[in-house]
Amino acid sequence: MVRALDLKLLRDLWHLRGQAFAIAIVLAAATATFVMSLGVHHSLTETRDAYYARNHFADVFAGMTRAPRSVVPRIAAIRGVRRAEGSIQQYATLDFPVRSVPVRALLNSVDELGRSHLNQLTLRRGRLPQLGNPGEVVADEAFVKANNLSIGSRIDALIYGRKQPLRIVGIGLAPNFIYAIAPGEIIPDDSRFGVFWIGQKALEGATDRTEAINTLSLSLERGASEVDVIRAVDTILAPYGGTGAYGRKDQISHAFLDNELMQLNAMTRVIPPVFLLVAMFLVYIVMGRMIRTERTQIGLIKAFGYTDWAIGLHYLKFALAIALLAALMGSVAGIWMGGSMTRLYAQYYRFPFLYYRISPQVILGAASLSFLTAALGALGGTRSAVRLTPAVAMAPPPPPIYRSGIVERLGRSAGFSAIGHMIARHIARWPGRSAITVLGVALSGGLLFATTQFVDSSHSMLDTFFFRAQRQDLTVSFTEPRNEDVLFALAQIPGVLRVEPTRALPVKLSYGHRVERTAIESASPNSQLSFRIDRSGNAFDLPPAGVMLSRQLADKLAVHPGDRVQLEMLGGRRTNVALPVVSIVDELIGERAYASAATIEDLARDGSPVGSALVRIDPSVRGRVLAKLKEMPAVLGVTEKTAALDKFREMIDDNMLTMITFYIAFASAIAVGVVYNSARILYSERAHELATMRVLGYFRSEVGLVLLGELALLVIVSVPFSCLIGYGMAQLMTAMFSSDLFRLPFAPSRASYGWAIVIVLLAAMGTAMTVARRVQTLDMVRVLKARD
Repeated sequence: MVRALDLKLLRDLWHLRGQAFAIAIVLAAATATFVMSLGVHHSLTETRDAYYARNHFADVFAGMTRAPRSVVPRIAAIRGVRRAEGSIQQYATLDFPVRSVPVRALLNSVDELGRSHLNQLTLRRGRLPQLGNPGEVVADEAFVKANNLSIGSRIDALIYGRKQPLRIVGIGLAPNFIYAIAPGEIIPDDSRFGVFWIGQKALEGATDRTEAINTLSLSLERGASEVDVIRAVDTILAPYGGTGAYGRKDQISHAFLDNELMQLNAMTRVIPPVFLLVAMFLVYIVMGRMIRTERTQIGLIKAFGYTDWAIGLHYLKFALAIALLAALMGSVAGIWMGGSMTRLYAQYYRFPFLYYRISPQVILGAASLSFLTAALGALGGTRSAVRLTPAVAMAPPPPPIYRSGIVERLGRSAGFSAIGHMIARHIARWPGRSAITVLGVALSGGLLFATTQFVDSSHSMLDTFFFRAQRQDLTVSFTEPRNEDVLFALAQIPGVLRVEPTRALPVKLSYGHRVERTAIESASPNSQLSFRIDRSGNAFDLPPAGVMLSRQLADKLAVHPGDRVQLEMLGGRRTNVALPVVSIVDELIGERAYASAATIEDLARDGSPVGSALVRIDPSVRGRVLAKLKEMPAVLGVTEKTAALDKFREMIDDNMLTMITFYIAFASAIAVGVVYNSARILYSERAHELATMRVLGYFRSEVGLVLLGELALLVIVSVPFSCLIGYGMAQLMTAMFSSDLFRLPFAPSRASYGWAIVIVLLAAMGTAMTVARRVQTLDMVRVLKARD
């Protein structure tokens, strides 16, 4: 008996193969998104954790002005510290003779005898610097590739005010520089910033720090309190100009990588449920129609002795067979897309290995979601099949009763033709099914809009940050804070039109038990090159006293305007004062605090108000200005706004456009699945009517209009709903994809609405026309002889 029902199942699947495949495509889109996002997330997480463990990535980091190396054993003796290592970090300017732009490098000391244990260097090629060869360095792999360097290449570097030749003897990577970014930048530029590792004795000599350090790395015992360790470290390092210890979450490389993992996790929670909801409705519609069509067969099968359980299981298998096909297609597609995404991530995150592996748990989880969705969709139809008694099932169903109601009256008032009345009457006869079609197409358009508007959000963020907030051409950073004389020196360079000072101090802000590390920034009182712009486009002036906080930072501290925060300066004089929160600005990038130049000077009290300079230049003499800046010993680096903007746009093109391409395909799959199933059900139900119309003399085009007209009306009705759903989904996704580092504004353009609607209409039109071709080849004799 089971074999007979299984043969019927195969025949049903073949007979409804088009509808089954359409549903499978929607379910496969959900499976593919789940496998792709979760697979990439797991791969990145496992790669990161394995890399951290293998190369002993530190748990706590600390910086100071200068401390004797003898402080390291004192730090190691703190309860909870497993290991402590001290080293030197020093920024340097590299001289590429053929380039006018200053190139920055961060030099890290390594033990020449290979005794460094934390943040271990992975050599890709070459060797470590040797004792007695002060110019030997290991260069970061991405920097070497971006600048066409190799082992043996020589570079002159300005280190601590002295020029020193460097020779690359190795190419490597380290876990604390997976995402290497220059100070003050928001995106890596491997051609202008690199990470080098140099021998400990060589860097001690170059920076006059014999047996001294300026940075510490610590690993902790399992179960140790990070907060207690940081507090003890800060106490020990305070006399040495300590700038405050911090954990992994505040380490810049780890923070950027963690932010990317958070966005992948958000993708898993937002996108697949949309596809699963649509697929569940489609299964419900198809199963309901199939069971209504097979009433007589169900009655006969039950009359022959098949149990209700066997009948219910038969129809459940139909839904599960579709889910199985979807799981297979979605898994293959998800694995392929995940591989493409992983290759993109490898361009920005520097791992010595990045293995893309999909665990069986991910595949099983995706398949389970598909099976559960299909089972829930089939539940209604299966219940109706189980409840049918043989006597009722074998009797023909009562014909639908059409009455003259509001639809008829509206049709007459609107001047509907006979075909128009047929379309409106059929929609009113099946309001639930029509609503599901409208909802499915609306979800497709909503998902399209919610994803394409990310391009608008990114462009809005770029416009706000690079054009409205930053109006300088160059940002000049110095080896150390300077007095106003450096501004006059910059202003004397031919081609410089305006120079403004700015400064940022590392501080610790606390309010109650909440503590956050950040930088407090200032600008000149009447600045024309730097503005504070919120996500609504409003500009805020710096407060004459007190501080202004970004919304993200204020929320973390749980403060409001009028509250007083405790500010402790990290390093320098370690000034500790209470300042009022004057205002809060809802910025797009970073967690920042702002104060007037006078407030910053009161905090620093070092007579050096210029930390960096904002410069506007004449574009026609850009090369000569950059060449002059390169010759100035006080200049550490120069950031060009146009170069940073180009890198940001390149990243958007690489990552976001790839994802949007995937989602356009997925959303189109929803539209195709919904419209195709609706069209096939309409054709199946109305084939007798359509054949009758042909016998009565209607043209093929008029008969086809009955089918296409109803679908077109439902799709058009779905358009405003797709805009509303897309608006809500876009706001939700924008909030979920925002992080401590970036907050995307919600700034959709009309073009995004337009493209979403056009793509859905094209997908629906193409699908409907495929089904409408059946009307052109309608076998009137067969249809009219068939028993409904």
